[in-house]
Amino acid sequence: MITIIKSPALNRALLDANNTEISISSTNGNGYYFRALIYIDDSLFDEQGWSRKTEFLAVKDLVKLYNAYFETSFAAFTSNGLVEKTNLKKKVSITIEERLLTTDAVVEMVNLPVFYIIYNRTPISFTDAAKIQVLSKRPDAVLIPATGKMIIPIFVNANNETVTVITKNNFGATLNTQTIAAFTGKKNYIYSFDLSGITLASNTIYFETTITCGTTTITLRYRLLRLPDFPVKEIYYKNNFGYFLPAYFDGELEIENSLKIDDYNQADGTSVIFEINEEATYTINTGSLLADERGIVNQIINSYEVYFKVNNVWTKINTKTKKELEFRDKKHSYATDLQFSFVKNSKIANV
Repeated sequence: MITIIKSPALNRALLDANNTEISISSTNGNGYYFRALIYIDDSLFDEQGWSRKTEFLAVKDLVKLYNAYFETSFAAFTSNGLVEKTNLKKKVSITIEERLLTTDAVVEMVNLPVFYIIYNRTPISFTDAAKIQVLSKRPDAVLIPATGKMIIPIFVNANNETVTVITKNNFGATLNTQTIAAFTGKKNYIYSFDLSGITLASNTIYFETTITCGTTTITLRYRLLRLPDFPVKEIYYKNNFGYFLPAYFDGELEIENSLKIDDYNQADGTSVIFEINEEATYTINTGSLLADERGIVNQIINSYEVYFKVNNVWTKINTKTKKELEFRDKKHSYATDLQFSFVKNSKIANV
């Protein structure tokens, strides 16, 4: 008989890059093995033979079970709204079969409780018991210009409850409201709001976005970039949960081109160039960041995908920033140079 010793409880929502341990045992010993049939969103995804840790026990860690298959393609801001995101959350169903080694015949099977996995790249603490969680390691305050976009990914655990997101200015005036009708379940949403569509009061200083599910409310703060030193730079970075979020800086931009020249020597001793690769390095100074704002820098330099507008086209750039100042006594304002690069003469398909 197969016994489930350890498994996610029914309808749990777990992070894919965190450890998810399954333990099963059987009264049958030598001569048998376990085969796991893993279904993602009710379609067969993988079949795995699970070796036994002891004669009767098998232990399997499903860490990053589906990590490489989540769809996380880049998209910049499109429109205001509060929209469910299903591409980064998947249903997992697992059937365990016990088979004879000699004939591969199935002698018994058991179904594990159905659970869900949410995309993340790096392990981080998470509990699906919370009513509301922001799927981002955001700083206490986020800088935003008057033409900026708010994009907030959230996880909601509702029990016949509505979800409401409201953005107000520092005077308490409501700028945007989005509501999802009452439902029961664990879902991912993304809230989007474009400030450029409204007229801001001249003495606006900050904004507060409140997210409410039932009787639970969390508040996020944005600080307005009022008098930028240089034209504001907009960057999109892919966060740990697979969402592309905007960041804004008012520091100086510097662009430097470097060339890699490949050549060869002919028989007569002359040199012939056969390829020139041009790489651009973008250095973006963050401008002055307060201690409660600077956490955004760490998010960007640890991101595997960053996008910046080059010739009015969103272009993927690779981070070259090697270090950042995390803390210094009596230092309350920080400025950091962010370095990125991309190959200018990359491949382009014929159309």
